[in-house]
Amino acid sequence: MKQIRFLLVFTAFVLALTLIGACRKTEKTGQIKAALSLADASDYYIGTMVGAAVRKAFEEAGAAVQVFDAGNDVTNQMNQIQNAITSGNTILYVFPAGDGTTYFDVLQTARQAGVKTLTSNTYPGDGGADVYVGSDEFQMGVMMSALLSEWVDKTYPAAGQDEVTVLIVEATINESAIKRCLGMRLAGEKFLRKCDTAAVYYIKKEGPAVAYLDSNGTEIPVNEPSGGLLLDKNGRAILNPYYNPKIKLIEYSNRNSAGFDSTEAQKAVENALTMGYNNLAAVISYGDTGAAVETKVRELRDEGRIATDLNKLAVFCSDLTNTNRDLILRSYTDASILRGVMGAGDLIGTLQNYAKKMVAGEHLPAYTMEPISYMTVAEDGNSIRTVYYTDCPQLPATEKFFAR
Repeated sequence: MKQIRFLLVFTAFVLALTLIGACRKTEKTGQIKAALSLADASDYYIGTMVGAAVRKAFEEAGAAVQVFDAGNDVTNQMNQIQNAITSGNTILYVFPAGDGTTYFDVLQTARQAGVKTLTSNTYPGDGGADVYVGSDEFQMGVMMSALLSEWVDKTYPAAGQDEVTVLIVEATINESAIKRCLGMRLAGEKFLRKCDTAAVYYIKKEGPAVAYLDSNGTEIPVNEPSGGLLLDKNGRAILNPYYNPKIKLIEYSNRNSAGFDSTEAQKAVENALTMGYNNLAAVISYGDTGAAVETKVRELRDEGRIATDLNKLAVFCSDLTNTNRDLILRSYTDASILRGVMGAGDLIGTLQNYAKKMVAGEHLPAYTMEPISYMTVAEDGNSIRTVYYTDCPQLPATEKFFAR
């Protein structure tokens, strides 16, 4: 019996020494620990397209990866970031659930603890993170306006003022999302105006008399409230190059979440029909809800609740996913009515590249903005056509629209 106890104790002692040795060996290998803090891992774009891609990049670079899912809760995400810091992670990637600036202090805490920080999509402010990758959200929305307007002019060349009914499906979860939605609304504004992010509308209030120059260079009085107008150096109102008078924007959705929630987006279409808009021509959605909305619109048309001819119906959304690419190509023969998407460059590819370089300890730019575009089916029907913002009419700096 004593020999058995001795053998058990001795075996446990040897096992402990083995584990300690293994731990020391792991420490000596210097394997880097990286944490991902995702706003909502169940969201396809955040969890699968971005999160899984960044995780794969870290792992391919040799890092051990820990993933935190905030469940779309800012407070929860803050706590998880603190846990990531105290868990010994040396690199932290954050896809914020709220406004980027909300995360400034916690990111500073991470940096002070020696953690290298990588963020995307919503800017945390100058110096907030070591590395930020994103796109101008307002310009992203503007490109959706351009995409919609191009299609309207091509499909409804003879339409008059406010004759093409377009349902806008928004997401107002944070300021970045609101900026994109306001860019989407630009198609319905004759003049450039400052934005009210709280109300998610362009500012229109009484103000002094203002004129603008028409296409012939003739000075014409502005016939709408002048308060909120952006003015040129001569004090004149600025015509909006993305305005399309044919478009009638309507909104019947849960503005907070319909832009990224497929069920809510489909409800928005139902709501529009309930309110009598059976002549609906298009739906423009903030996020990647296009496939779901496309299915719903076609279903309602088959039921006779939407009277618009199939070749005069369209759905537009964000992100060129594999599903969306296929649907856009099929729209050439009207087998699909998803006619185009807005794209934000190769943000995911850039994040993957930067993740690998962070593991390798390479120097990276503190601020990277991806090129913005929209994509439709090409004239040959077999490829995707891309139009970049840099090839479109240029607007004043985004900050001009959101001056406090």
